[in-house]
Amino acid sequence: MSTLLAPAPPRERVLPLRLAGHTTDVVIRFRPGRGGDLLVCIHGFGCAKESFDSGYAAAALADLSICAVDLPGHGASGGLPEVDDVIEAYAQVVAAVAEQLAPRRLFLLGHSMGGAVGLVATHAVPVDRFISVEGNLVAADCGLVTQQTATQSRDEFVTTGYARFLTELAASDRPDLRQWAGWYKQAEPAALHRLATSLLAWSRSGELLARLRQLPGASYVYGVNSDLRHLLPHLGPTPAYPVSGAGHFPMVDNPYEFWQVVAAALGR
Repeated sequence: MSTLLAPAPPRERVLPLRLAGHTTDVVIRFRPGRGGDLLVCIHGFGCAKESFDSGYAAAALADLSICAVDLPGHGASGGLPEVDDVIEAYAQVVAAVAEQLAPRRLFLLGHSMGGAVGLVATHAVPVDRFISVEGNLVAADCGLVTQQTATQSRDEFVTTGYARFLTELAASDRPDLRQWAGWYKQAEPAALHRLATSLLAWSRSGELLARLRQLPGASYVYGVNSDLRHLLPHLGPTPAYPVSGAGHFPMVDNPYEFWQVVAAALGR
């Protein structure tokens, strides 16, 4: 009887990518699978590729290649060049990473802000399945963090606002927020400020929700402890999958169930 080999451990790779006329080093964590299918995971605002580390050990995804990306200005990646639209630029980065890895079939998963990036990226690269994990879709999805960042001046946020919020996260009694603090302190304050402005504009436009509802193979995953009454009734034909015992970071709060839900949404 044949025995399936265990998947290889994830390894970090540096991909030099052109963005706004500059070369930016984008760091990914990649685990090759046994087939030609690839799941690219896109982190949230001020987060990092490590937010998806629990997925590499998920038995339900053992045959799948998995790649998590540090977007420019986040994690271990290089800085974010001056761009007109940060969400659009991040979507180009995701598309370029996927094209370099050249999968047979591409699945995108975006958490929070990464959900907006993933939706925009579906117009740049062929995607078989897309999963929004509490991704930004409407104006109400931009919580106080994004709004307060965008309403500060760039200098105010860089000099005081960034450090003040990082201190609040680190002192939280919630494990998910303290974990966020570890990722947030790696992010570039100026990049976060420009990102918040771009994310607000996209979320208020109505374009993101319209794209999700019209996208074949799209689904929405959320933590049952999140208050999403403003959104869930408006998802239309898009299937929604709850994760028990979880809030805005279901991959941190309940990783075992989260990745089972992801596998189900991918039809695996």
